[in-house]
Amino acid sequence: MNLFISGWAGFKEALGYIPEDWHFINPFIDLDEKEIINILKYKSGNTVVGWSTGGHIILKNLLFFSERFRKIIVIAGFRKFTYYVKPRIISRMIQKMQTEPEIVIKDFLVNAGCNPLFPEKVDYKKLINGLEFLLSSEVSYLQSEITNLILIQGINDKILPINALEDLKILYPYAKTFLIAKSHWIGFEEILKIKASG
Repeated sequence: MNLFISGWAGFKEALGYIPEDWHFINPFIDLDEKEIINILKYKSGNTVVGWSTGGHIILKNLLFFSERFRKIIVIAGFRKFTYYVKPRIISRMIQKMQTEPEIVIKDFLVNAGCNPLFPEKVDYKKLINGLEFLLSSEVSYLQSEITNLILIQGINDKILPINALEDLKILYPYAKTFLIAKSHWIGFEEILKIKASG
């Protein structure tokens, strides 16, 4: 099994090409953090890729994922989102999601380097839950010797600064890291190239 755990508002429509044989989870829209862990308890596979919020969930549960997947790839991961994005910005997004959710989602997707596309029917309350999760969720400060981890961030990332990757390199000194000329979302073609080289 290959698994992709997407980011906040990371709908398939927004991301472009996703290999058909990969399992796809859109966090909070499909499953929250606990539910993701629960469905994977008795499963294993080759590669898990997590983007942004999905990558954060993987890093929070890194031992769990490393025991189940041969290769772990985290794109635009972070210890805690509010270390890099001011909490008031997220709070403003939560407020605006009550009245103009489509504008919030489209603005985010454009800034992330995605297509500003999403399904006609979206459970906006679940997306608000995802934003509330980003206000408080944090990876424990524990250095890890896990060696099957690849960390990737785009130089042109408009959501997270480069020091988000630098902070992760301190936590995961055994990880392979790639800083590439892409945005917050880097595209699956690039992910698969890095997977093949790593």
